[in-house]
Amino acid sequence: MGKEKDYIIVEASYAGLELISNFIQKQCAILNLSFKKTWELMLTVDEICSQIITCKNNDPNIIKVTWELIDNTINIEIIDDGTPFNPLNVQEQEIDYGLGFHLIKEMVDYSEYKRENGYNIVILKKNKRKNKK
Repeated sequence: MGKEKDYIIVEASYAGLELISNFIQKQCAILNLSFKKTWELMLTVDEICSQIITCKNNDPNIIKVTWELIDNTINIEIIDDGTPFNPLNVQEQEIDYGLGFHLIKEMVDYSEYKRENGYNIVILKKNKRKNKK
């Protein structure tokens, strides 16, 4: 069971963070996700987008967030057009705030960074339901 990708493109600014948050909330509501899963996805996406915006070495103009449900997995891509920057590899001493990668890893089932065609791409995956063991 696949679904067409939905996405939002915003200016890479603090004002854009609210639009991204609203987009994630809307997508979670469509899937009727629990409060906990919605909160985890919102917090993770906000953390990564905040790092993209505040990094002194990255100067993005836009951030695109895509959302796709494939089978039981939510796939989110966070794409920016700034200089090469991996927000999943930010050292704790480089930022004055934030969750850090170790907490992000706890909130999603998979995360990856890649640089492709001049864009930074962060891929996040979260299972809609717990896998039964």
